[in-house]
Amino acid sequence: MFIFCTVIQAQQVIATAGSTLSNSNGSMSFTIGEGVTKTFSRGDKAITQGFQQPNLLVSMINEAKDIGFTISAFPNPTSDIIKLSIDREEVEGLEYMIFDFNGKLLKKKNIETSETEVPFLELQNGIYIIKIVDGERELKIFKIIKQ
Repeated sequence: MFIFCTVIQAQQVIATAGSTLSNSNGSMSFTIGEGVTKTFSRGDKAITQGFQQPNLLVSMINEAKDIGFTISAFPNPTSDIIKLSIDREEVEGLEYMIFDFNGKLLKKKNIETSETEVPFLELQNGIYIIKIVDGERELKIFKIIKQ
């Protein structure tokens, strides 16, 4: 005799008000009137009580120490183009590499200006890694979400 039991768990909240707001820079959702909310932390671990829990989005994975300039990639998530912004006039020798989430190199190109557009339109929706390198030295690694 086989007995199968299915349990479906979903988050629900009873609140006086709330909403989700979004624009091209990101989104935010909130509730008003939750009965109990509190965050406990110890070291690098944290747990938050309450119904409205955030989604954690990590966009920068690794950055070399003391490179003397900043590198940013935006917007993230994207649907068509990522802009790489490098806070340095001289970018000769820098290049970017795009990898799929399995580590396969998809594209490699020299960076020619401090503001560089990286096309994502032809890529399928998913998670990608962009490495910014100077020769053999990895300067910064970003996780990019293509929607």
